[in-house]
Amino acid sequence: SFDRVVRARRSSPATHKLSSNRRTHKESPRAQFCCVSRSRKQVVASWPGPSGYRTTSRPSAIDGGDRFATCTSTATHCFKRRTRTMSTLVEQTKRADYHKKWDAIAKDEVDKATEEEELDKKAAALALGTDAGPASAAEAADLETNKKLQDAKKTWERRRAEEAAQRLEIKGETGDVLVDAARLGKALVVDVVDCENAAVTFAADLKLVKVFIRGCADCRVVLEGALVTSFVEMAHCKGTTLLSKKTLHTVQCDLCDDCAVAWSSAAVFDAGAPDGPRVYSAACRRLAVDAGGGRTSHADNFDDAVPGAGVAADEQQFVTQLVGATLLTERVVQGTAKRLVGATQRELDAAGETPESLADEARADAEREKAAGNQAFASREYGQAAVHYTVALDRPFFGAGRPRAVLLSNRSACFLKLGDHDKALADAEAAAELDATYAKAHFRRGLALHALGRYRDALPCLGAARDLEPRNKQIADAIKFAEMRLARGG
Repeated sequence: SFDRVVRARRSSPATHKLSSNRRTHKESPRAQFCCVSRSRKQVVASWPGPSGYRTTSRPSAIDGGDRFATCTSTATHCFKRRTRTMSTLVEQTKRADYHKKWDAIAKDEVDKATEEEELDKKAAALALGTDAGPASAAEAADLETNKKLQDAKKTWERRRAEEAAQRLEIKGETGDVLVDAARLGKALVVDVVDCENAAVTFAADLKLVKVFIRGCADCRVVLEGALVTSFVEMAHCKGTTLLSKKTLHTVQCDLCDDCAVAWSSAAVFDAGAPDGPRVYSAACRRLAVDAGGGRTSHADNFDDAVPGAGVAADEQQFVTQLVGATLLTERVVQGTAKRLVGATQRELDAAGETPESLADEARADAEREKAAGNQAFASREYGQAAVHYTVALDRPFFGAGRPRAVLLSNRSACFLKLGDHDKALADAEAAAELDATYAKAHFRRGLALHALGRYRDALPCLGAARDLEPRNKQIADAIKFAEMRLARGG
């Protein structure tokens, strides 16, 4: 398309001008040649590009020696602009690559930390027995049992809330108080609390389940009607009298001084036979019982306590009941599998029981409860296992030392499985105090602290367990998990 190509020569009239730009041509591999189009009277500069030669043109004078200088100047200008553009692109590319590089590094680190965190959680949950995913049919059954326990707990809590709404509290009264249908409302249970010099009377037409009398002084409580459970409980009272005008089978008095329990007549008292009435008492001073018809009893639990019975004087329980025509107060002997709780020594002697046979039977009964707890735990019935361990803990055979520490540790494991970590910690601490050489007590104490998120406190307990059982892998794993959690700011 060009009429003629004019190349720069030394003999050209513009040699001195072209020479001044020779360095630019030498240093620039892109500015290869310039040409002039006579027909279009344009100066054209061309240089190699990514897809062939790039060209640029502008109007210029054709005639005269300035055309070569103009051509060269145009090529140089285009090259500089191209160079600046490419430098900017290179810089932007470098900056983008730099950010992409660190973004990739950061993402890799975050992904790695997240993966480690998930693995850590799964491993810790597996070791602590709190993992959610079933690994087998047995594990699925375990989860189903736990779900049922949680549902039962919610039901129990709802039931307790309903019971709280059905309670009436009579507190701090100092005069005459009549509890009638209007005052009772929908309540089924009444608490008489912290009253002084008060006379509280329950009307005869009430439908009451139970009455509690607590912390009252110099009061008189009168029951005109019967109770559904036929049971009244008194505790921490002084100079307080309970009078029943209807059948009342059982009264429990604990930690009371100068208190009395009376029936309005012998006929009312005898209406409770043959299963009652009975007055159980513990840690009471000067307790009077009046069965009507001149049948009375005065007892002091501390004076009647039997030394060397294996139970502290303030924990020994007594029962006052009619034997023949006489009211007797006798110490209650711990019941066994063959005897109901509440049997007296007189009743055991009448049955031909000896201290040795009673001790053997009590030990066998305690062991049966422990074995039942172990079996329930193995069947993943942790709530039932805790109940069996609790019953066994009430037996004298498990009163102290290693046997009691083992039971407490076992019940701690139940509470861990049930998610009640505070109770698990309390049992484990009690077990460790009873026997500091029992590794499982320290181990379960560490697990409870771990479950509560107290990793720093858990490590010394787990370390004590490891010192006692260096080859125990579970203890080693628990220490590793606690250290990992602590290192991550736990």
